[in-house]
Amino acid sequence: MIDFTTVLIVIAIVIFLGICAIIGLVCLRWLYSRYAEQTSGISGGLTGDLSGRLANSNPLMIKAVIIGFLTLLMLIPTALVHDLMNERHSLYRSVLYETDQEWGQEQTIAAPLLVIPYTTEARITDSNGKDKIVVGHDKLIILPDQLKLQSHLEHGFRERSIYKSLVYTADVKGSASFHLDPPPIKNLQKIHYDQAYIAIALTDNSGIGSSPTVTLAGKKLELTPGTGLMNDFLSRGFSAQIDPEQDLSTFSVEFDTTLRGSRNISAIPLGMNTKIEISADWPHPSFRQFLPSTRDITSDNFNATWEVSHLSRNYPQVFNNSDNLNLGEIIAEAQLFEPVSHYGTSIRAAKYGIMFVALTYLMLLVFEYTRGIRLHLVQYLLVGVSLSVFYLLLLTLSEHISFSLSYSLAAGVTVLSIASYITAATRDKTNGLAIGALLSALYGFLYSILQMEDYALTMGSGLLLLVLLVMMYMTRNLNRVPEKERDILSSDKEILET
Repeated sequence: MIDFTTVLIVIAIVIFLGICAIIGLVCLRWLYSRYAEQTSGISGGLTGDLSGRLANSNPLMIKAVIIGFLTLLMLIPTALVHDLMNERHSLYRSVLYETDQEWGQEQTIAAPLLVIPYTTEARITDSNGKDKIVVGHDKLIILPDQLKLQSHLEHGFRERSIYKSLVYTADVKGSASFHLDPPPIKNLQKIHYDQAYIAIALTDNSGIGSSPTVTLAGKKLELTPGTGLMNDFLSRGFSAQIDPEQDLSTFSVEFDTTLRGSRNISAIPLGMNTKIEISADWPHPSFRQFLPSTRDITSDNFNATWEVSHLSRNYPQVFNNSDNLNLGEIIAEAQLFEPVSHYGTSIRAAKYGIMFVALTYLMLLVFEYTRGIRLHLVQYLLVGVSLSVFYLLLLTLSEHISFSLSYSLAAGVTVLSIASYITAATRDKTNGLAIGALLSALYGFLYSILQMEDYALTMGSGLLLLVLLVMMYMTRNLNRVPEKERDILSSDKEILET
């Protein structure tokens, strides 16, 4: 939504500055008239020269003040376009969130786990001095000795209206070996080995494919929804009941499933020794949390491998379901990264809007007093509006075509319209071509800044310095008196002194 409070503040500031500019103009006019009266007794030649230079000096100052006021006035359309960009960006993020809910969210895999329920009995004395037995229920969670996870992602896009959301389908395979050695349990009454099961923990159950399998000793186990665990990373997923006759002292388990998710996929290295492989047909990965030991990135895909020891974490190999452990301290995460969102780039471009208006006005003002042309204030105003419309065109086009093409079209339309307008206003093609060339250079420089985020400040500072040097060079002769006039003034001065 448009922030009307900000707009009202900007309007109030502009009105205040306008009043100050009007007062300043009145003062300048009064000073000029007083100065003209005081110099009326000087000889005609000298008076003409002084009055001419004063007349040539004051209009420049006055017009510069008014142009500064117009530059501040252009904050209003620039701010409105910037708010519109933020609004469209928020709508885009909401569409991504809705798509995630429908297709599948970011997936985190924590599997497989061996879970064994157990019962405790404790004799306590109540407040009346009577003894009673309290029965407790908990679960042992045993992590694997050796764990290997493989995940291959195929990306796709889900479209809604003009928006596209990056999603993936992942084929996940895992194998793990377990060694059961229960730790001492206080007040243990019984470990229910006949109720042991394998848990496969995931972030989003709605993304589970049609045919997951869990295999133990060459036999597929029957699957049930949920894990029955309390930990935040283990509370969702599915489980497989183990045959009561199965020897749990040492065994291996395998599982595979198809997952739907959005952008990110990650795995928790739960084994004493864990190897995780993640690959995808996407050329822009982003690795976070725990960096891979090896990675191979090409123009079409990537492959990354993590090898993690249990010594890198702070939780044990066996713990209770009731323990509040942070299993997410080490996560192998790969993101299908979209390099630059066109909304984010458009918003960054709009932040340079007032600088473009100021530089363009400065160029036009210098052109007026170095090339002998005159532009009306209304023409300045329309040029500023055209510069603001550039960002609106950029936002509109980038929602349908690539950002680079959108930027080229929007900049081309803006440059051509302003250059043609200046040509018609001054009746000189040279002026239009010069303004068009300068605007093209500015837009080209802005595009380079948008593509090089790390050096944006350096390039922006360099642009300002370059423009300043050019303006200083073009205005070096603004108040210089020609040699012939200097000789006349010298002779007039000698006459007055005698």
